[in-house]
Amino acid sequence: MSVIYVLWLRELKKYVRSRVQIVASLGSPLMYLGVLGFGLGPVFQRAGEGKYLQFMAARRDRHDGAFTAMFSGIAMLWDRQFGFLKETLVAPVPRLLIMIGRTLGGATVAVLQGALIFVVTLIAGFRPRVSSRCRSRF
Repeated sequence: MSVIYVLWLRELKKYVRSRVQIVASLGSPLMYLGVLGFGLGPVFQRAGEGKYLQFMAARRDRHDGAFTAMFSGIAMLWDRQFGFLKETLVAPVPRLLIMIGRTLGGATVAVLQGALIFVVTLIAGFRPRVSSRCRSRF
């Protein structure tokens, strides 16, 4: 269990200590909000579909989650390049625990990035709502 915690904590520390990564993870959503959200908003509204920001912001978290997963995989390649992966794999612990620790670390970073993006979209004017299809299930 301590192996999972250590690898999870390592992923979190790498993310929190890298201000560049935090800013870069906000760069793409801010660009989409600025360029597409506000730029295409009048066109979308004229078509009678409501606010484009409402449409787009609800899908940004999924998009950014996929990119976070991809960059988590790329981080493993960097660990291989610098020798950390080899040191981890020769440790006397099951490889399943190593995989779980790294996966939970990447998932936690994705949740943190998603929360940051959600706050930015709320500031930009996105208001979450439950659709009528979801209400009928409850």
